[in-house]
Amino acid sequence: SSSRPSIDTSHTHARPHTHLTTMAFTISASISARASASPRPSLSGARKTSAPRARFSVARRAAAGGMSSDAAGANDDPYKTLGVKPDADAVAVKRAYNSKQMLYKGEAAKLATVERAYEQIMQASLTARLSGASKVDKSVAFADRVRTSKWAPIPCPSPMKDVLVNYGLTLGCAFVTLVTPPSMRTLQVSIFAALLMVFRMFVKLVDVDPGPNAVLDPPAAQKHNNKRFARSFGVVLGTFVATLFATFWLPQFLIEVLQLTVPAWVLLHQEVFVSTACGLVLASLVSFYR
Repeated sequence: SSSRPSIDTSHTHARPHTHLTTMAFTISASISARASASPRPSLSGARKTSAPRARFSVARRAAAGGMSSDAAGANDDPYKTLGVKPDADAVAVKRAYNSKQMLYKGEAAKLATVERAYEQIMQASLTARLSGASKVDKSVAFADRVRTSKWAPIPCPSPMKDVLVNYGLTLGCAFVTLVTPPSMRTLQVSIFAALLMVFRMFVKLVDVDPGPNAVLDPPAAQKHNNKRFARSFGVVLGTFVATLFATFWLPQFLIEVLQLTVPAWVLLHQEVFVSTACGLVLASLVSFYR
């Protein structure tokens, strides 16, 4: 029998192992090179965002985040749904909400979308105030203060055009009283001016306090409207009577009781002074309070 040559198996088994190890190192080096060559995202861009712009977007982000993922129309912008700007005040949002409710009356799906958008905007406004991203009006910040009377005037500045109209009406009534002959002057012009200011106050209350929708809830809207009428008459006429007492009745009483001597021109133009004083007080009341 012929002898077979011996085979060294140590080298044959080591070669595949060495080849696989070399391939693993090559792949690892390639991945590391690509990772080091690719640019890393920088966080400085997010930090460069200006604070006012970030604060401006708080309400929009909160409104978008407040909608549930399974709700219909979850991706809709609530501000676009109501047709208002992101910086619109509560009065404008409420007015747009009532308008959309009237427009989509009887359409349950659209009414649900409008209701959801209104709730999101209100929640976003609250979130922005709590986070300090928006200024809080004094009437909201101090809403928990106890008022001495429900009839007490509440600070509420009017737009400049309304202020000019109010003071223009006052000057007009004073001018009519001035050109009227002294023997024919009465307080009727002042009373007419007071009734005008009652109407102006009522119109202002309609704008700043829309109340319930008259189409969707007529009884509540009628009740709210009656309260506006009562407040307009009570606040304006109460102020008018107090001013009239201080500028007309009280001076006459003191002159008669104390037998004071006053110039004749003061007595002749007393109605002019009274009309001007009452008009200025009422114009200031309607322009800067409600």
